[in-house]
Amino acid sequence: MKLLEGGRTGQIWLDGNTVIRPSGAWTPTVHRFLRHLRNRGFPGAPDPIEITGNQEVVSYVSGRVCEDLSDQFVGSERMLLSAAKLLREFHSASQGFLESDREIQTWMLPPREPCEIVCHGDYAPYNVATAGHAAVGIIDFDAAHPAPRIWDLAYSVYRWAPLSNPVNSHLGFSLDEQLRRAELFCTAYGATVEERLQLPEMICRRLEALVDFMLASASAGEATFAEDVATGDARLYLSDTDYVQSHRDRLLKALC
Repeated sequence: MKLLEGGRTGQIWLDGNTVIRPSGAWTPTVHRFLRHLRNRGFPGAPDPIEITGNQEVVSYVSGRVCEDLSDQFVGSERMLLSAAKLLREFHSASQGFLESDREIQTWMLPPREPCEIVCHGDYAPYNVATAGHAAVGIIDFDAAHPAPRIWDLAYSVYRWAPLSNPVNSHLGFSLDEQLRRAELFCTAYGATVEERLQLPEMICRRLEALVDFMLASASAGEATFAEDVATGDARLYLSDTDYVQSHRDRLLKALC
C-alpha cells in the first residue's frame, strides 16, 4: 500500500486500484449516492466498494490532483472551463437521488434548503482529478449534502477564481483576473442571470456556514478541525468573506 498525500495526513492509502479512507456516520449514505451517480452515467466519481469498521474502500480516480492554482496546468483557463463543465455534469447526475433513496440519510454537513440536489460541498482544485488541462474526476465526497445547486456553485467560484485577497495568497491573481475567472466559470457552468446576482451574498453565506461548522467541530474535540482552526483557516475564510463583500459591486458587474 502507498500512503497518499493531502487531505487527512497519514490516513488515506492507495492499495492497487482502490483507496482506503476513514469513514463516518455519513459514509453509507455517500456510498448510495455514489452508486446513483454511476447509474446516471457519471464516470468522474469513485465507485463505492465496501465499509469495514471505521474505514471505507472506494475505487481510485486516476488523474493528477493539485491545489496550487499557480501551477500552469491547474490554473489555466482551459482547466477553469473544464472544471466548471464537470461541476455542471455532476449536478445533473446528482438529480433524483434525494427523491429515490428510501433509506435514512445521514450527512456530515447539515442540509441547506431548498434541497434541490446533493452538492459536493468542497469542489476545489484539491478535490478534482485532472489530465492535461482537463478536469476528469471528483474525489472526497465526505462533505456532500443536500442543498440548492447555487450553494455548490458559490463555493466553487470562490475556490477556482479564487476570490481571496492577493496579499493572503501566493497565487498572484489580481482582483481583475479573479473577477474574469469568476465570470468564465459561471459561463462555462451555465449559470443563469438570477444565480449570478445571488453569488456574492451566497459566497459569503457559504463561507460563514463553513466557519461555524469548523468552530463547532473543533469545540467538540474533532482533531482535524481543531488543527484547521489552530492554523488560521477560519480566520482566512472570514477575511475572504470581508474581501468578497468589499468588492461586491465589481463582482456583480463582472458576472452580469
